[in-house]
Amino acid sequence: MTFTTLEDVGKFYRNYAKATGFSTRVRCTNRKGNKIKNQLITCSREGKWKSKISPTEKTNPTAGLNCPTRIYIHILKDVGAWIISKVVLDHPHPCCPSKAEMLKQHRELSMSIRRTIENNEEAGIRPSKTYQSFVAAAGGHRELNFIEKDVRNYITREVRNVFEQEDAKKFGKYFLRMKEKNPNFFFELDIEEDQSIKLAFWADARSRAAFEYFGDVISFDTTYNTNSICWGVPNDFAFWTMVICFMYNLVCGSFVGVNHHGQSTLLGCSLMKNEEIESFKWLFQCWLRCMGGNAPKEFLTDQCASMKRALEACMPTTVHRWCIWHIMKKIPSKLNGYWNSHSKDSFDRNWNDFLLNFGLADNKWLSDLYEDRHIWVPIYLDHHFWAGMRSTQRSESMHSFFNKYITRNSSLIQFVKQYDNCLGSREQAERESDAADFHTVIPCATKSSIEAQFQDAYTHAKFREVQAQFRGKANCITRLKNSALGYSVYEVGEQVSSSIFNKFVITYDSVAAEVKCQCLLFESRGILCRHALSVLSFEQVSQVSPRYILERWSKKVKRQHTHIKSSHDEPLMEPRSKRFDQLVFRSQNICEFASESEELTAILHRAYDNVMAEMESLKAKRKGTSSLSHEDANLESVNELQSPPRIRTRGRPKNRLGSKLDKQIANATKKKKTKVLSEINLFDAASAVHSNSSQYQGHVMNYQFRVPAAGDNSLGV
Repeated sequence: MTFTTLEDVGKFYRNYAKATGFSTRVRCTNRKGNKIKNQLITCSREGKWKSKISPTEKTNPTAGLNCPTRIYIHILKDVGAWIISKVVLDHPHPCCPSKAEMLKQHRELSMSIRRTIENNEEAGIRPSKTYQSFVAAAGGHRELNFIEKDVRNYITREVRNVFEQEDAKKFGKYFLRMKEKNPNFFFELDIEEDQSIKLAFWADARSRAAFEYFGDVISFDTTYNTNSICWGVPNDFAFWTMVICFMYNLVCGSFVGVNHHGQSTLLGCSLMKNEEIESFKWLFQCWLRCMGGNAPKEFLTDQCASMKRALEACMPTTVHRWCIWHIMKKIPSKLNGYWNSHSKDSFDRNWNDFLLNFGLADNKWLSDLYEDRHIWVPIYLDHHFWAGMRSTQRSESMHSFFNKYITRNSSLIQFVKQYDNCLGSREQAERESDAADFHTVIPCATKSSIEAQFQDAYTHAKFREVQAQFRGKANCITRLKNSALGYSVYEVGEQVSSSIFNKFVITYDSVAAEVKCQCLLFESRGILCRHALSVLSFEQVSQVSPRYILERWSKKVKRQHTHIKSSHDEPLMEPRSKRFDQLVFRSQNICEFASESEELTAILHRAYDNVMAEMESLKAKRKGTSSLSHEDANLESVNELQSPPRIRTRGRPKNRLGSKLDKQIANATKKKKTKVLSEINLFDAASAVHSNSSQYQGHVMNYQFRVPAAGDNSLGV
């Protein structure tokens, strides 16, 4: 059989192999210069591979069975066609056409499949889910010409294939690209002496603008999962840190605020090599510079001694609070009823009762915890505004988002891409909530004009919290204790169960229109409590003072950050991938229009056939060589340039210096077994050497050899 091109021969033999039930591989290729002269294609089970590991230790499957099946191809010089000159068809092993599709050679990922895999990986979709989506679209596993392993291999080989030497450079280039897109993008790196990254912090322009509105209360956390702690644990307890970039053992820390919908919003991210005091100092000072030197009013962290000392040094006026969830994880549930007291005196009494009842008066860890009660017990902190936060759960929820898509082999550049995805999802959640506030209204649950005030001003999420307090009024009984000169003291009993009532003291100043409750819900969360609402209802107040309608939760405020897009890095695609995406995007509208009827679909099919024929004709004409000059060259055409084919040489190169002399000596040796060298015309040989080396005379160097001294085994040049 003869073929026009070598590619046609390979395609034909692969198709034959698939139909027969085996796969092929190119065994050897001979070239003359840059042109291929002949090629040997064999069955993939040709040869015999022997493992270096002893079979007693481990046995791996092998496909090599010395299969002789092969074809030999060479080019016909006169006509330029390729001919199959030798064929062996017999296999010593069974072949099954129905199983051939499982062989690696016959599995293929099309351009469409590859682009979908890349986009899904960018979006953080797991490979198994990506593969299942292909199965569902094709109508079953048998309809696909690849398996799930091919999807995973493509991700590992092409998408996630980042060399350690290049990873840090790509990490830095990402920051530069973001800075070029928006000058308000902020980043700083702390570099070790060996130029490795020790600390990194960055925040996009939207986060910096959002800090103006939501930077009053910040949650910062590096904890992912706590160890089970027993009694006697020291104050600087050990915990598992969330290692995001397992490849480099870096710890992730995120600055998280609360927006006007009560949603978490990212205000900066960091990667740290360690959790020492100096590292936290560098990070907090860097974050303050990023936010214009404005420290938050309140700062929530886990129970970390290094973090506490760094905060005291960098933000001395900021109120620091420990995450109560981390503390309660290390204390039995029996303490729950003791720490949630409504006054400092009652907490002290309850704490002492707890120590006496369980015989823990001498426990040092609990003693130290009591000394630090002002930074974790609610009654010591709830007179400050915390936007409803008592724990670092918001930061940890961000970390859990990353943990879904970051593996132990993840790189720095993969992490920042997932951080971009997290920023985008937070931005979209806020935009959707803003749109719902603008277009819809939540009806009032009561006839109260005070509820209508909050309905008009607050976002949906915060108005629902207000409504929950209005519903809770039904469980409250209000009793006036004393009143004088417009200043009244009330006692509100709230029924929490069939037999338990909690009592709260509420003061109301009718002159100043001010109400205060012992539960401190408004002070800590910015929401009027049901106890205060009961008193206002008792006093027949129809409108609350504007001080109780916080601008923090308002839906009417025009916030600058909503007009800024979160940072997102454009994928660095190959020119062919870009062209493919553009074509797919345009064809979607055409296909949607054509699918309306059978007639339109038929028109599009005919157009596809005509276009395909035209493109194949053009491609056939362009086979061969082409030129690229400075007049028509561009970046895309240069990116598509490939290196010349690598030539595999055997032995020493031809036409080297002295080759004629070597040939004469070799020929003379074959003819005469003895006394050959004396009969060779050395004069001709020397002249041959001289003529061959004349072109190098301009580069000849004179080497001076020295005579080795006694005991000197080296030869000096």
